Amino acid sequence: MRFVDLFAGLGGFHLALSRLGHECVFASEIKPKLQKLYKINFPDVPIHGDITKIDAASIPPHDILCGGFPCQPFSFSGKKQGFEDELGRGNLFDEICRVLDYHHPKYIFLENVSALPGHDGGRTWKIIQQKLDALGYDFDGRVFSPHEFGVPQHRPRFYIVGMLRDADGNSGMRKFHFPQPNEKIISDVRTIVDPSDNDDLQPVRRALHPVFDAWQEFVYNVTKRDGYMPSHCIFTMEFGADYEFEDTPPAFQPIDRLRGRRGAYGKILKGDTMDELIADLPFYMQKTKYEDTYPEFKKVLIRQNREMYNRHKDWIDPWLKKIMPYPRTQRMLEWSTNQDWDFKNHVIQLRPSGIRIRSLNYIPTITLCTTATPILPWVSYPLDGAVDKKGRPYTPDDFRWGRYISHNEAARIQSMQELNYNGLSRVQKMKALGNAVNVDVVEMIARRLIKG
Repeated sequence: MRFVDLFAGLGGFHLALSRLGHECVFASEIKPKLQKLYKINFPDVPIHGDITKIDAASIPPHDILCGGFPCQPFSFSGKKQGFEDELGRGNLFDEICRVLDYHHPKYIFLENVSALPGHDGGRTWKIIQQKLDALGYDFDGRVFSPHEFGVPQHRPRFYIVGMLRDADGNSGMRKFHFPQPNEKIISDVRTIVDPSDNDDLQPVRRALHPVFDAWQEFVYNVTKRDGYMPSHCIFTMEFGADYEFEDTPPAFQPIDRLRGRRGAYGKILKGDTMDELIADLPFYMQKTKYEDTYPEFKKVLIRQNREMYNRHKDWIDPWLKKIMPYPRTQRMLEWSTNQDWDFKNHVIQLRPSGIRIRSLNYIPTITLCTTATPILPWVSYPLDGAVDKKGRPYTPDDFRWGRYISHNEAARIQSMQELNYNGLSRVQKMKALGNAVNVDVVEMIARRLIKG
């Protein structure tokens, strides 16, 4: 069958459907560098730019329309403006509808972020359903993550598939069933790691070494006394704090109730104005949309951190001096594994919400934010002849805390290792892969959807 690849990116849909013997006859991608790369990887396919500038009549007839339409308007990490996105990206779904309305392909296969079904209280998904139904399609949607099928990446995405109804109002969608995840499959990131890879690798910068050292000490001390690491996020700013929060958020309390209390890291709240007093509260307490009370889960998190501090105050107080010089995001920790307590036997990710530790069967989503690229602390760098960007030879100490995942490994995680990435910088490769569909997952769904 013939298919078109809209919002094509690196060509994940193209790879998946080509594996099944289908032919791509048209592609559209707005980014010039990705257009150029698409032409290199798929030289027989005409690649065009901005879909809003393309006449639907100029698109060749096709049986399948594929599209990973822009996800930022619906993403948890974006502003979640949906169809009201200020950059117009939410309305790009209407471009898909425009092409569907002209060509009426038998199949549709779309992909977006896992947050889309619940966006705007479900209104966004309801609008999409109404539009597809009006165009004559029966459809279904479901969230999948590659790790559910043995690929070592947790990347939940929302897949929408559909079939065109015939003159009798039938489509065949009743016979379609999404693949079932296999919970017995245990993925392992080590299956995609190449220790000999030396292609533009990035070691963990030395400024992070003492941060990881300090947190390793923290984990060692906690587990030595308690026998486990708590699963809740560690907010060090609650260590030593005793400001009241149970009934009314401190930013909305009377000044006299705040003054004299202890804020972040036990600092006594002083001053004659509210601005002076709340300046020494934890950052998440300085301003709040909750005027009456915090949600219970936030209160539980604060209680858990204060209880931890009280159990370990004797060594936490001197330990804080080691972590305090570093940025706020590096003074928070989320231990998301029940395995051993050695940092170097896990996957590390730096996030706005803190340092996250995952087990070896969990590569976090490759995000568009390259600073959140997963770190593999157990992988050493092939040092022979290796130099940094300034031409200086690397030393073993540069890789004492391992390195970031390579773009080759990121490509393997996305099942896109056969592509040519020449012309893209490391950052551009990671961003492109972070915005791509997972080829293996798309292929599994397409195999069940597309017949003939």
